[in-house]
Amino acid sequence: MMVPVLSVARFREIRDIRIELEGRAAEAAANNISSHDVVALGKMQEQLMLARRQRDVQTVLSINEEFHFRIYRSSDLPVVCGLIESLWVQMGPLLTLNDFSESATAKDHPHRSILASLAERDGAGARRALANDILWASRYLEKAVVRLNQPAENKSKKRSSTSTLGAS
Repeated sequence: MMVPVLSVARFREIRDIRIELEGRAAEAAANNISSHDVVALGKMQEQLMLARRQRDVQTVLSINEEFHFRIYRSSDLPVVCGLIESLWVQMGPLLTLNDFSESATAKDHPHRSILASLAERDGAGARRALANDILWASRYLEKAVVRLNQPAENKSKKRSSTSTLGAS
């Protein structure tokens, strides 16, 4: 089985659509979300950061998806949630390539701002915080997209120059 490689242009288009749709869902969720859900999201965030520090990619991906979709389901916008799900499916294979080394212990993780906005029932703040989260993750993911889109000959040249450099 082969997964098609996402072009940089398609990645950016999906990212921009996600910002609009997921931001809208987060804004609506701020008006609907229960305090119980906000507390549960806070616990998920703690588990997510622990998994990041441990470099447990599968747990990070699972908790991150659960975190986001708990918010989106609170929006009471089922059509928007369906569209978001479709976009996530297109991005899914790419997420496993994320390098958590730069973001593993981020004290300023964007989920914290999302949580604060939801707790304050600040819809506009939740929308902004969600957009920042997508943009923050995109910095890392776009690097993977660029690497995947390098022509095969460039990849082999890089490997051979690296092995030559390593031999010095």
